[in-house]
Amino acid sequence: MAEVANGEDEVVPEEVAHRLFSGEEHPVRVWREYRGLTQEDLAQVAGVGKSYISQLEAGRKTGSLRLMRDLAQALEVEMEDLISSEREAGSR
Repeated sequence: MAEVANGEDEVVPEEVAHRLFSGEEHPVRVWREYRGLTQEDLAQVAGVGKSYISQLEAGRKTGSLRLMRDLAQALEVEMEDLISSEREAGSR
C-alpha cells in the first residue's frame, strides 16, 4: 500500500484485474480501454497503424520488444504486463 500511496503503483478495479488474469483478451486491449484510449490513439502514440494495434489485440500479430516498450509507456504499465500475456495468447 505504501507504493500506491507514493504513486509508484496503482489499484485497478476488480473487473479490469479479472479481464487481465482471465487470458481471454490481450492485455493491450484491456489496458487501452481502461486508460480510455482508442486503437487510433494508441497507434499514434506508438508510431504504428491502427490496423496493427487491432491485429495485435486479436492475436494475429506479435509486437517487437521496441513496440511493446512503447505501448507499455503509453499505457503507463510495465512492459512485462504486456509481454508475458502476449506469449500465452500467441501459443493458443
